[in-house]
Amino acid sequence: MGESADSSVDGKRLLLVGTYTPDSDPPGEGEGIYRVWFDPMTGEMTHGGAAARTPGPSFLAFREDPPTVYAVNEREKGTVTAFRIDGAAGLTELGQSPTGGGSPCHVLARGSELAVTNYANGVATLYALAEDGSLDGTAAEFAHSGSGPVTDRQEGPHAHSTAAPDDHHLLVADLGTDELRVLRGGEEVGAVSLPPGTGPRHTAVLGEYLYVAGELDSRVHVLRWNPDEGTAEHLGSVEATGEEAAGENFPAEILSNGDHVYVSNRGADTIATFAVRDGGARLEHVADTPAGGPWPRNFTVVRGHREEPDHLVVAAQNGGSLASLLLDPGTGVPADTGHRLRLPVPVCVLPVPITRIRRAGGTRG
Repeated sequence: MGESADSSVDGKRLLLVGTYTPDSDPPGEGEGIYRVWFDPMTGEMTHGGAAARTPGPSFLAFREDPPTVYAVNEREKGTVTAFRIDGAAGLTELGQSPTGGGSPCHVLARGSELAVTNYANGVATLYALAEDGSLDGTAAEFAHSGSGPVTDRQEGPHAHSTAAPDDHHLLVADLGTDELRVLRGGEEVGAVSLPPGTGPRHTAVLGEYLYVAGELDSRVHVLRWNPDEGTAEHLGSVEATGEEAAGENFPAEILSNGDHVYVSNRGADTIATFAVRDGGARLEHVADTPAGGPWPRNFTVVRGHREEPDHLVVAAQNGGSLASLLLDPGTGVPADTGHRLRLPVPVCVLPVPITRIRRAGGTRG
């Protein structure tokens, strides 16, 4: 096929999907990382086969130059693997490094740096990246201590993700200690405290505002970030599903597209839509939309080009499928397109904006 400036082939976009595998912890029936071709006009998805067989790639990240994909390998002795992605949407392994802990659950690529968080022992690890995107062997590990009031989940630190609020800082969401740990210049320089029992999981950044999904209190917390001081002010919170559901609902992913913030809710099995108010300082719950399957874990926004609409693609971990939801251009509220794609234990969806893609793999529907 010819080149495409909008990262498509036959008008379709490339998604990579991470799964649990028989040798991961927890185990699953996946083969590793799968290719999926997404039709941005209809929301239909086509199976492209396995792109890489690697243990438990439960979270994925992309570096554009050169086109490189990073996957955590979620198991007792955690590793992170780098892959070169080629014009046929194939993945070639570049190397693997230990993560300094167990159950690595998140990876973030930023410039020449890669950040991985280990849930089991709370260690956050930063890697230097070589010019070709591979891991150059240099790593710094950041351990932590502390606990929280939810004794069965907060007996110690559990680093769950990192976010970049500016060009100089990284924030480590620690579910076990109710903190956003602040890293700068290769050092841990402080922490932002959240209400006891929050269980911060993931953070969305919108300008100076941070939106934190509380896995344990089923709330979304709003903070104002101060890049000069490396601190944040807690402004308030809203229920993650529009109603009180702590202990029954467990928010997972949180994303912002500017005017709205979206949260996946495991338990309620919905995608919650929040309108951004007061310039970002407040969130207003707008709607709860069925997520298209049970236990919606990760999801992504597939942005349309020109006449194409925007969609959400949701990984229903316990449903063994992906679902596509159409975003209303006026209200921002998603609606089910009815399109599903069967995949074993999908837990992460990564849109890959590379050019010169040729269709590769199978075409199972």
